[in-house]
Amino acid sequence: MRRGAAFIVSTIAFTGMAAGLAPVSAWAADAITLTLGGRIKEYFFVASQAQAPAESLNSTGMFNDTRISVDGRTVLDNGITLRTFIRFNAVARGTSDVDEAYVDVISSFGRLRMGEKAGLNTTTIGDPVPEAFLTVDEEILGDALKTRTGITLRDGFTFKRFTGNALGVSYQSPDVFGFKVGVAYHPTITSIVGTIDGRTTPHDAVDITAGYDGDFSGGTYRFAGGYFRLASRTGGKDGVHAWNMSAGATYGGFEVAAAYINTQPASGLDEDAWTVGALYGIGPFQISADYRSAKRRPLPLPVLPAGVFKEHIDRATLQTAYKLAPGITVGLAGFYADQSDGTGHDWDGGGVLGGVKIEF
Repeated sequence: MRRGAAFIVSTIAFTGMAAGLAPVSAWAADAITLTLGGRIKEYFFVASQAQAPAESLNSTGMFNDTRISVDGRTVLDNGITLRTFIRFNAVARGTSDVDEAYVDVISSFGRLRMGEKAGLNTTTIGDPVPEAFLTVDEEILGDALKTRTGITLRDGFTFKRFTGNALGVSYQSPDVFGFKVGVAYHPTITSIVGTIDGRTTPHDAVDITAGYDGDFSGGTYRFAGGYFRLASRTGGKDGVHAWNMSAGATYGGFEVAAAYINTQPASGLDEDAWTVGALYGIGPFQISADYRSAKRRPLPLPVLPAGVFKEHIDRATLQTAYKLAPGITVGLAGFYADQSDGTGHDWDGGGVLGGVKIEF
């Protein structure tokens, strides 16, 4: 875990620098506290889906998500809070052992964040719709059903779909009468560290997002939206412009929300997606339903030729969850999806998923 160790060293160096640059005495007024956390999610599913003649898709499967985190923070005597957060992939299937690693400097002027973390758009919007059991980290299409199009649904409604947790710096203003605004910058959307050659790598990803939170008698409401731009490599077509918006409200045990995103990549394969969902919770029990739809051009043409159609996905999910104890939840979800590829062929499928989540 060399990247994690390197980040800890840089964090200590940055903390000392921040304290040294403070305009007034900035010795730690509180002792540095460390909190160990994590999550274990295990899911088992049974699915039935359309198959191509040469395929033989197994109707059962499993997927999981296991991560461990360390959260350290202190408050200086000038009121500035310094926080370091590191989260590791405990079950690593990729090339990176660190999922997130960043430093926060929080004051009355807002929050400055540096490190590996999704941009402000994802932080502000969070889950685009409420879900009783699954979260935005999981996506039925790709985990339980085979994808038949190039449409992005995992993290599909925030700008995390473009940057992941790439290295970056962001600033978010303090909450003023319910309003907050932020900007995030990622030099590149890859794991490259050091000088970036703009001829070979997409670069200069910028995320600008604003949000508003309000309340009314018995409930709350929220609005958020943002704009994203990624510069393409020289001569490439991997840049992108995108904008999104979301809205939600709570009243008693009810929550409803909706989101929309428009994506305009330099390749011309424009994509539109929207989703709406509702949740009801009473005591330890929750139930939710959500629906999402997305369309994408398979060719960069304003008018598609005969025999070529826009790729299309419709997906509905019904979920229930029961909280057994603090941090322990069991749940069940039913899902159905209809995918239409660029030839106009439909691939429908559905199934049932169950599992357990333990968070500490």
